[in-house]
Amino acid sequence: MWPPEAIDFLRDLEANNDREWFRANRERYDVFLMEPARELAAGLADLGEPHFFRPYNDTRFHMRPPIKEQLGLAIGYGSAGGYYVELSLDGLLVAGGLHHPTSDQLARYRAAIDDGRRAAAFERALKIATDAGLEPAPPELKRAPRGYPLDHPRLDRLRMKELTVYRRRPVGAWLHKRSADKRIREELESVRPLLNWLGKHVGPATGG
Repeated sequence: MWPPEAIDFLRDLEANNDREWFRANRERYDVFLMEPARELAAGLADLGEPHFFRPYNDTRFHMRPPIKEQLGLAIGYGSAGGYYVELSLDGLLVAGGLHHPTSDQLARYRAAIDDGRRAAAFERALKIATDAGLEPAPPELKRAPRGYPLDHPRLDRLRMKELTVYRRRPVGAWLHKRSADKRIREELESVRPLLNWLGKHVGPATGG
């Protein structure tokens, strides 16, 4: 669970986003954001190794604030996806799946969706996540991918390019209660069948 001071820090950061301010307030970041995140990750160790994203943005090629206004935590992220938790003023994001699959991964995903048996397994895995309150990323393609008919029975699935599910809860008092960690675990656990499906039918990137 994150304390109210974590949200106070994020509000102050939004109003004072520069490296000098962050250096002066780094202890607040470490105590109120990072320590709870590390405790959360320790309680989720069975899901995989944690990776904490650095707080600094790369501003060399993009116009963006120097400090990230969110705390990102990836768990068990491998070649065929993983889990993700993010805290920002927009809320707490819980997500999982395969973010930005490569072209060869998308090709294998579409081939699996084209197969009725494997597609049914995908739908069963997806339903476990949606029953837990997560939703799939919306389709990005406007039309069927090349090689697939426009009237394909699973067209919406074929149009997907983000193979993820997610839920964003608004910041509130619930976030500061110990039950928040339990809620996060339950939602992440619901993604496990989808990750198993991706690992079996999509697998690691093998090309561009």
